[in-house]
Amino acid sequence: MATPNAPGERASQEPQTQHQQARSVLFTGILIGIGIAGFVDETLFHQLLQWHTFYWATNEHGRILSDGFFHLFSTLLLLWSLLRVWRGRAHWRDASGPLLVAGILMGAGGFNFYDGIIQHVLLHFHLVNERVCDIGVTHGNNSLANCPQDIPYEIVWDSIGFIVLAIGFLLWRRNRRM
Repeated sequence: MATPNAPGERASQEPQTQHQQARSVLFTGILIGIGIAGFVDETLFHQLLQWHTFYWATNEHGRILSDGFFHLFSTLLLLWSLLRVWRGRAHWRDASGPLLVAGILMGAGGFNFYDGIIQHVLLHFHLVNERVCDIGVTHGNNSLANCPQDIPYEIVWDSIGFIVLAIGFLLWRRNRRM
């Protein structure tokens, strides 16, 4: 019977441990990417440019409240992911950097692409730039059918999200074996 320290047993456990570490690093990167994308979206598009709010089809109080919950979510996600980096850094290998970057790109791009396709097009929560819409025509129904002026913004938004997601995926494929 082999002892726990037998060379053959230890060697067979190393690839599994490396695989678990790689998954942990990638998952942490994805969380960071989602948090960063949410933070940038909230800060730039919701607050500074005031192009949209998280949920447009309500009164001003409801829009501010929905933005507050969105900001809280992205901030908590960033804090959780940074806690994962702090706690996991001792166990991660030196080669973890490219996987973390791949995860960040996948998280940020995936968030942006999800936001554009699901929240903008399918659920009609908001559009990229609701300020180009005629409020008299939309009456809070901010579908692209009611605001075709927003279509160029949507195309750019979704394209950027898809490109960042694809770059992250390609970087992950190239570096997935730590």
